[in-house]
Amino acid sequence: MQNIDWGTIYSVVLYVVKNYPLKIISYSTIFLVIGFVVNFILIFSLRKFKVTSREYKYYNWLVKLYIPFIIFINIIFSVKMGMFVGVYQAFKQDSYSISEQVYNSGSQYIFRDTLSKTKFITTLEFIFSDLEQKNKNAKIRFVDVVKVYNTKYVALDRPKNWLASAFADKYGDRIHTLVLYGALNSIPHVDITKDLSYKEFDKVSQQLLQLNPENLEKSIVEKIQNLFLMVLKSQFKTFVKGILVI
Repeated sequence: MQNIDWGTIYSVVLYVVKNYPLKIISYSTIFLVIGFVVNFILIFSLRKFKVTSREYKYYNWLVKLYIPFIIFINIIFSVKMGMFVGVYQAFKQDSYSISEQVYNSGSQYIFRDTLSKTKFITTLEFIFSDLEQKNKNAKIRFVDVVKVYNTKYVALDRPKNWLASAFADKYGDRIHTLVLYGALNSIPHVDITKDLSYKEFDKVSQQLLQLNPENLEKSIVEKIQNLFLMVLKSQFKTFVKGILVI
């Protein structure tokens, strides 16, 4: 098991509490109420089936301590579940801005102006052309080709959220893939779900040059946001399953 980075965890908690205190309080309160309802149903069921009824013994009070203990644990986990949901919703709300930071950290200024956009697309055209010359009948997966191009902008600005940095470090390869995927996806009426030949890509790249750089960036950020939400949801489910198992 990897060592837990408590500094990072503290940063997450501090970030969410500082920026979304009402959200955390609201979800914690909602789940606390749910916890009380579950406790009420549990106590009622125990009494109905006479689970708590025992023959009088001097040690009965000690044996029955498990009942308040179960109630206490149930309340604790209800509040914890509420906090997890609050954190999840907070990051979900911030997902677009975090995705922008991830994009800037790995692909900064690729499409900031016409010159940089043209340079990026020209680089991709060269890669496609080189592969096409080696195999005239090749169908090229842009998902694999895009990894050849390294933007070399790996540093994050200091004020950026730490989560964007961690996300970029872990999923850097896929983010570079999403850069091209998002760019191609921004072109109206273009199907990029299949493999592309060089001629097909050459035609598409000419359309890319005619698009507004801001539209390209928005499409890319949206693809990164989809990946971020997918990872966030997966992690959230893992936490919830852990709580339910306990």
